[in-house]
Amino acid sequence: MFKAIFGGSPQSKILDFLGDHPDYDYSISDIAEYAEVSRPTLYKVIPDLMKKQLIVETREVGKSRMYKLNTKNEIVKLILKFDFELASKIAEMGEKDRIIFA
Repeated sequence: MFKAIFGGSPQSKILDFLGDHPDYDYSISDIAEYAEVSRPTLYKVIPDLMKKQLIVETREVGKSRMYKLNTKNEIVKLILKFDFELASKIAEMGEKDRIIFA
């Protein structure tokens, strides 16, 4: 839902994907596949998202580092709440009033 509102920037795609699965951690390869962001772009964007404390590195599995949404961050809590409220509101709206997101 997040990327439908705020566009398809890599950051939006990453936050949207991780926001749909806030309790799980993912490798760069997994995030690239499911968020539809190239690996080179992820390597550029991940440090900024970590610096802003929006995502955290959780562990290493073999040589892969794992990342997840930082659900302890107040901004992330607001993003998740906004995403939930928005999805709930859209679900409540009648078909004629529904906004179509591409």
